Amino acid sequence: CSDHIKGDGGSAKLDEETRARYLGKVFDIGEGIELSFTEEELAQIVHIYGEAIDFAVSIWDQFFKDGKNKADFELSIDETATPTTPLQHFFVANELTRRGVSFATMAPRFCGEFQKGIDYIGNLAQFDREMAVHAALARHFGYKLSIHSGSDKFSAFPSIGKHTHGVFHVKTAGTNWLEAMQVVAEVEPALYREVHTYALQAFPEATVYYHVTTNLDNIPALSTLTDAQLPGLFENNDSRQLNHITYGLIMNHGDFNARLYKLWKKHAEEYAKALDRHIGRHMKELDVPEH
Repeated sequence: CSDHIKGDGGSAKLDEETRARYLGKVFDIGEGIELSFTEEELAQIVHIYGEAIDFAVSIWDQFFKDGKNKADFELSIDETATPTTPLQHFFVANELTRRGVSFATMAPRFCGEFQKGIDYIGNLAQFDREMAVHAALARHFGYKLSIHSGSDKFSAFPSIGKHTHGVFHVKTAGTNWLEAMQVVAEVEPALYREVHTYALQAFPEATVYYHVTTNLDNIPALSTLTDAQLPGLFENNDSRQLNHITYGLIMNHGDFNARLYKLWKKHAEEYAKALDRHIGRHMKELDVPEH
């Protein structure tokens, strides 16, 4: 939907049906939360999300309507410059539901920053307050709340687990790569040094695809580190993001793909233990019961 979501600085001309559907009404979503729209708020929300909603409906009709495909339908509205307000969240969910779209998950844009491979950046008290409303909206309409770029957001996980009542979708796959690269740093430091050196070269290209605030000056020069110190780079947020967002370029460069997979196959047990530890921490902070 990103290509169809417009900026905040505008408003739409409201048709009579939309005006009648939303203006002058109070929407009770339960849990003591009530929402209502002013004409100005509604016009702005229709401007921002109107085309994205039409696009989502078209995808539903083409691929999912009448049970054509068995898959979860997820709507992502997190690619916006500003956080998704409760009114915006309600409007998008209500319009899709009204138009017959049955979606499994929705990903709003939360306050603060969910950057790749590092913890949440922002005001946790505000996040907690807003998460309570977003989670209530998801329950009201019957879908899971989706948290994109969810890897390593340990400080925010307790709030997510609590307010969603354990019903959520947290995207975490990215840091599986970081755990894999840390294994490389531990067992074959010479190869890691090659990959890290290339990642520094590839970083400007990678930033075209990701929003990060990485400062390469905060990453120690490899020449200053012993082999035993290399795994410590994965405790450095800037180094984590460097490794994270360049993964695609790394795997398509020279013979890195073949050499890395050979190493991971040989050291599969070490990687499995690293994943168990890392993803296990995610589960613990989200308060997911063990099975």
